[in-house]
Amino acid sequence: MAAWRNLAIGILKRPGVTNIAAALRRTARDPQRPLALLDLG
Repeated sequence: MAAWRNLAIGILKRPGVTNIAAALRRTARDPQRPLALLDLG
């Protein structure tokens, strides 16, 4: 589980996110956002 969390944090840092906790909450609310961050959506 830690590996998945570290992967998510690494992906969020790529576009320059500074507040990881807020970014994780925002991403959890929007099912399309993770795909957009990975350039899949």
